[in-house]
Amino acid sequence: MQYLLGVDLGTSGTKTVLFDTEGKALASKTIEYPLYQEKNGWAEQDPNDWYQATIEGIKSVLAQSKIDAKDVLALAIAGQMHGLVMLDEKDAVLRKAILWCDSRTGAQCDEITQLVGKKRLIEINANPALSGFTAPKILWVREHEKDLYDKCRTMLLPKDYVRFKLTGVKAQEISDASGTNLLDITNRVWSDEILEKLNIDKSLLPPLIESQAIAGRITAEIAALTGLKEGTIVAGGAGDNAAAALGTGVCKEGDCFVTLGTSGVVFAHTTKPSIDPLGRVHTFCAAVPNSWTAMSCTLAAGLSLRWMRDEFWSFEKDKCEKEGLEVYNLMTDSASKIPSGSDGLLYLPYLMGERSPVLDPEARGVFFGLSARHTKAHLTRAVLEGITLSQRHNLEVLNEMGIVPTTLTACGGGGASPMWRQMIANILKVKVNTIASKEGPALGAAILAGVASGVFASVEEGCQKLVTLGTTETLPQQSECQRYDEIYHLYASLYPLMRPAFHKLASLRNFLDEGKKEILDVSSVEFERFGRVISGIDTAKVIEALDKLPCPEASVVYEPSDPLLENCGVFEDLQNRVFGGLPIEMGYCSGHNKLLNCLEYHRNSELNIAATDAYLMVAPMTAIKDGIIDTEAVETFFVPKGTAVLFYETTLHYAPCHKDEKDGFRVCVVLPKGTNTARPQTLEKDEEVGCLTHNNKWLYAHKDSPEGKAQVTHGLLIGKNLSL
Repeated sequence: MQYLLGVDLGTSGTKTVLFDTEGKALASKTIEYPLYQEKNGWAEQDPNDWYQATIEGIKSVLAQSKIDAKDVLALAIAGQMHGLVMLDEKDAVLRKAILWCDSRTGAQCDEITQLVGKKRLIEINANPALSGFTAPKILWVREHEKDLYDKCRTMLLPKDYVRFKLTGVKAQEISDASGTNLLDITNRVWSDEILEKLNIDKSLLPPLIESQAIAGRITAEIAALTGLKEGTIVAGGAGDNAAAALGTGVCKEGDCFVTLGTSGVVFAHTTKPSIDPLGRVHTFCAAVPNSWTAMSCTLAAGLSLRWMRDEFWSFEKDKCEKEGLEVYNLMTDSASKIPSGSDGLLYLPYLMGERSPVLDPEARGVFFGLSARHTKAHLTRAVLEGITLSQRHNLEVLNEMGIVPTTLTACGGGGASPMWRQMIANILKVKVNTIASKEGPALGAAILAGVASGVFASVEEGCQKLVTLGTTETLPQQSECQRYDEIYHLYASLYPLMRPAFHKLASLRNFLDEGKKEILDVSSVEFERFGRVISGIDTAKVIEALDKLPCPEASVVYEPSDPLLENCGVFEDLQNRVFGGLPIEMGYCSGHNKLLNCLEYHRNSELNIAATDAYLMVAPMTAIKDGIIDTEAVETFFVPKGTAVLFYETTLHYAPCHKDEKDGFRVCVVLPKGTNTARPQTLEKDEEVGCLTHNNKWLYAHKDSPEGKAQVTHGLLIGKNLSL
């Protein structure tokens, strides 16, 4: 009898499985290791832990099975993707590996997008710059740990590092390399264009190999440590999800699976690159030659359930371990007694930020609708539902790309649970199958090892011979599908509503960690609560006109309409593209001012175009209580020269303040024509409380301001009178 080894190098631990050449698992060993989280959103591991777990795992399965190690033909590793392993000139590890679920690299993602161009990056790499990917990690180390970066001579992905330790040969396998942001996905080569624009030395990246290729052979040193025969073949292996695809038989056009492990993935196999132009899901090279995959990734799927287990079910976990039971079964049994929708409790699974489809490293986990009636069982069901709703969110993006499966093969921890499989069928509205083998990525790795050693002529043949569908088949329940449709619509609406708040929270975390408060640019996500930057306007023409208009040295001037501005060449563009054809007027507000004085609300939206660097002090309408607003609700944002900012109708904002003592500000103000009209005679003062005065706008003035002293407003701005 001959044998194949599959190693699944995961985030929680490494699982080593010994298979015979018919796919039967003879022995397995899982060895866990720690996850280091020095700061909120950080995630690191020691590469030596992976290596030691692999060595001990191989030793263990050989000892358990009592086979002759000479009969092991080959092994391959399936590995967690995107992690950055850095080696020095002596091949020593320079620092802990930054993992796929680490979200520290938001600024570096912005830098990559700026240097390469978002559209161009997706054209080459099929994916936008994401905090989980490898390239942003490289830039982060270069910026924050330059001494280590300068010592680096090789960069490897987690499983490629362990394979190097086993064989002494450095190589990057193609499916895993797809998630670096550095690969030309269509041509399956490193992208010289991306590397050049990011100033990353190509010599740091080892040669690329296909998944089923022979990457090297077990060295004498490793043979002595593990018991394997020296010279045993080691295949290229694959990224964890690419390997899991093979382990579930997904290797040809139209095949799809869903896995709910540490991360959650909906995965489809294609024979041509299928790319989402918005980059919400990923296109990678498949572990099958000349094939690709379209896949999503929810960062904290099973991780959310593990967090729930450790933080809410720790007593039961300890008790179950003593009794030889599985606490997850107790958790799902408890959750199954709660009706769908968890009695109005929803969970957003963004514990580590999120990748698909919202692409936001600053997103965070949320229990929405929590009340005193909710129990631990409710929270557990809400977590299970939130994880599964996130898979539907991703599946709908794949549907837009023309990938519309009617059947999904379920694997991972979630696929093993009948209760969770039924939830998948009901929420995703598809038939759910299982496979007989529970090894997933490890079996996929073994198939690749079989191809490398000649047991199978192709990956497809290996899948056909080794993967057997399970006997269970779960169908959607129509009544539950209808309930989950309503639940999903609310779930999908929550992230867009909370996106600016997530980024406001990120600023708060930075303030709490660093003690520094940063004034953000109006292009930041936080500003989305108040308005947005409008691109494509020829602001140079507006600036040229504003430079010819008055700018007082000790006061502020405001003119609602000026012929010079209205004839500068952008009037028609603004009227049609920004205001939807409404009649508009273009005026200006210029001068010297650093005090808040008052906030103003216009019934219609307003566009400001900054001709100088300036600041805006803004507040949300939701901060108003009975015509009173506190200056504590006011936030300051920087507006760079040449920026056009559209305020929402529900925004309170104040005319800009100037940036420097010596300079005034010049701002073009664009409003729907007739905004400053006389107050309608038929309107009583209390018919639109806090939102209308005689000139169709409402001023909230501080008592110390000229407006407050002149009593031109009923709105009261309390708190200190803010200044720059």
